[in-house]
Amino acid sequence: MKNEPIRDEFLEKRKARQRKARKKRFITGLIALSITLVITGVILCLTVFFPISKITATGSKIYTGEQIVENCGVKIGDNIFAFSRKKASNTLKTNLPFIEKVEFSLKLPDMLKIKVSDAKPYYCVAYNGAYYNVSKAGWVLEKTSEKTDGVFEIKISDVKCKVGSEIVFNDKKSYEKLQNIIALLENNDFKIDYVDVTNLVTIKAGVEGRFDVNFGTENSLENKVLHLKTTIESIPENKSGSINLSMWNAQNLQGTFVENNTK
Repeated sequence: MKNEPIRDEFLEKRKARQRKARKKRFITGLIALSITLVITGVILCLTVFFPISKITATGSKIYTGEQIVENCGVKIGDNIFAFSRKKASNTLKTNLPFIEKVEFSLKLPDMLKIKVSDAKPYYCVAYNGAYYNVSKAGWVLEKTSEKTDGVFEIKISDVKCKVGSEIVFNDKKSYEKLQNIIALLENNDFKIDYVDVTNLVTIKAGVEGRFDVNFGTENSLENKVLHLKTTIESIPENKSGSINLSMWNAQNLQGTFVENNTK
């Protein structure tokens, strides 16, 4: 009789542990079921539900909506959530090079909307016997036999061009100098005809449709551009020629202008 309270206490503890274990198994099973249902729902949404039944495209003045839809790589029947926006954007820019920016929006349950903006030629470069127009973002837009009006030319060594891809500058040092001189000229409101960095000891540029400028090296380049601006302002508008600033420095604030012989 003395052992009965001990046995009862032991049984109660064992039953409590069993109830706790059953509760734990129930919660674990419920969590596993919930996860399974969520995963199943996601899989169904990405495979069975929400197929695209209509694709529209707007924003371009160069390409029609039909051309954009046909070249985006997304097809009717593709899942509206599963397609890769990055891949579709890259496919569009490769197939239709004059597209610069692409935005996608969804109208559930089944419509995909594409909005694009057109790129513009910013500069051109001679490569393999032809000219290639390139956007400001560095995207090669088209191949032409002649230079396009209103587009300045860059002259730089070791460059590669392919329509529908980024222009490749293998000479990084020359590319940095190119960017610098273009920025300085634009910031000072010059109309650029060409920029030549094929020789970094003799950096050249054509500006205003009237002047060929020899900047020499990149030393004091910012001040040389400022001096060029004041020099041109002092030259009559009916004159054109060559301006040499290659010897310009803090001790020699001089440049030379040689007028073109029009005779």
